[in-house]
Amino acid sequence: MKSVVFGFDSVRPSELAYRPVTKARATTQRIPAFDYLRAFVIFLVVVHHAVMAYCTGGHPAHGGNYINGSAPVVDGAQWGGFNLVVMWNDGFFMPLMFLLAGLFVRPSLARKGLGHYLVDRALRLGVPLLIGLVTVVPLSYYAAYQQAGGTAGFASFWAHMVAQGPWPSGPMWFVGALLVFDTAAVSLLTCPGIEARVRRWGTALDRRSPSLWFAIFVGLAALAYLPLDVVVGPSAWMTAGPFGIQASRIGLYGFFFIAGMIVGADRLAEAFDQHWLRWPSLAVFATALVVALDGSKLPDALDGTVTLVFAAAMAAGLLALAVRFGRRRSAVGDSLSANAYGIYLLHWPIVIWLQVALLPVPLGPLDKGLLAIVVGFGLSWLAAALLRAVPGVSRVL
Repeated sequence: MKSVVFGFDSVRPSELAYRPVTKARATTQRIPAFDYLRAFVIFLVVVHHAVMAYCTGGHPAHGGNYINGSAPVVDGAQWGGFNLVVMWNDGFFMPLMFLLAGLFVRPSLARKGLGHYLVDRALRLGVPLLIGLVTVVPLSYYAAYQQAGGTAGFASFWAHMVAQGPWPSGPMWFVGALLVFDTAAVSLLTCPGIEARVRRWGTALDRRSPSLWFAIFVGLAALAYLPLDVVVGPSAWMTAGPFGIQASRIGLYGFFFIAGMIVGADRLAEAFDQHWLRWPSLAVFATALVVALDGSKLPDALDGTVTLVFAAAMAAGLLALAVRFGRRRSAVGDSLSANAYGIYLLHWPIVIWLQVALLPVPLGPLDKGLLAIVVGFGLSWLAAALLRAVPGVSRVL
């Protein structure tokens, strides 16, 4: 398998132009395994939000305050198994999303050039972010507002949220963070000497075993994540108006994104194709460890270390499975991959209002949770496909 590396063909910073420089390992086509894995992780995002209404210990918003509940909608039917699902997801799926997002930054930058790349990012990330903040987020939290006893109509609620707040970002936080990381990364890559250094780091990895990759990855990730996690705590969020990110995980998410950008899709596919079974086995062991430690009062540094190792092990395990079994294209996989971004953007209000519709239904928590997952994901998939059929929208989604 070949890879693409990149260089500058200019003498002055103002004339920097990105272009591909082919070497021994050049990729000729996009690897479907990573697109399919991204679609699977977005399915897990839908699962995560679909079952939060049915976790034990959940409490609805109250007093008209739509952000003081454990979830936008909380049902009286609750099951402890969903707590484990939420805990398992929360430990790894967003770091993995950032890693997958970083894989194609350099090839895309080389193909499009800096100006076109930044315009594309603004279109594909900035536009959905701004639209989502004024549509998806208010529509979703209006359900929480009603469960909290609010009586104002949606128009009044929307005006109050936008003008006075609080105005949370909901799932849009990921899009905003990705836009920041993306812009910062390509700005650095276009500085003289940075791309060559990144290329040397990637080449150095070729001379190391994947097991050593993993050890180096965990060590560097610990430096990026643990200090901030210990200082601010795992639950703190940093917000600015409707934009927000989990403060303790800024370094974790940024590191996963940068690691994906440095390693690249082709090199990662090669690495995880060798002795692939060890990585899902490690992920299973890490899952068992996290479940066994659930509820334990660990020191902050140790708790953060467990979270970090779990995130890395799950990422390695799922990447290995994707590379091993996701090389063949399928119609369903291609459809999911093409609509995955739209599903992410649209699923939240769909799932939440489905939970509202299920509140008076006399079913158990497991039945309600499964209904919310299956129907919520199906409707989100359908909505994304229909929206992408609108002329011009597919360029964004």
